[in-house]
Amino acid sequence: MNTNKEIFEKLNAISDKEWREIVDKLTIYVYFKLKGRTLFGAHSERNLGVNPVDYYVIEAIGKLYSFEWKWQFEKYSILEQLERIIGSLISKTVEKYKSREDIEINKNIENITDIAECESVDILNERYLIFREALEKCSIDDEELQLYIMAFDECNTFNEMQVTLGFEKKKLYALQKKLTRRLTIYLKTKKVLVL
Repeated sequence: MNTNKEIFEKLNAISDKEWREIVDKLTIYVYFKLKGRTLFGAHSERNLGVNPVDYYVIEAIGKLYSFEWKWQFEKYSILEQLERIIGSLISKTVEKYKSREDIEINKNIENITDIAECESVDILNERYLIFREALEKCSIDDEELQLYIMAFDECNTFNEMQVTLGFEKKKLYALQKKLTRRLTIYLKTKKVLVL
């Protein structure tokens, strides 16, 4: 295994001209690796805070200089090592993004199901009726949403819903998001508060 000193010496031996070529090649590599998946989602500028291609190139070089990633210079060229780092960064970004999405979905489920915890039976009944009406109005034009709502009523877990409907989890999450968006808009426009 190479020591930090050896790696640092190798990095410093790379000329400015070589670095420009490396950065140009890395930029093209990242551009094609992301294949236009930068408008929204994990690799979007909104999620990363900067241009996605710049983000991955700069992060990879930073990881090498900070020795978070050890350059195995006997095994890989500098370009190959940076490409490996970028591949790992892309995978980790997707994992973090999906994990954050799952947390948001769970919060939405909790918000919807919190209705059942109201103190007063009258308030509960009134809010439940408002909620059911909202569900009906928000799914009237979408058969898949109607199926989702029926499964939501019938099933105890998300896995049960998946089996009952025969949908992939990804599709169920998408339907859940769609329904939550529609419910939020519907309830806001009707000036109805469901706490």
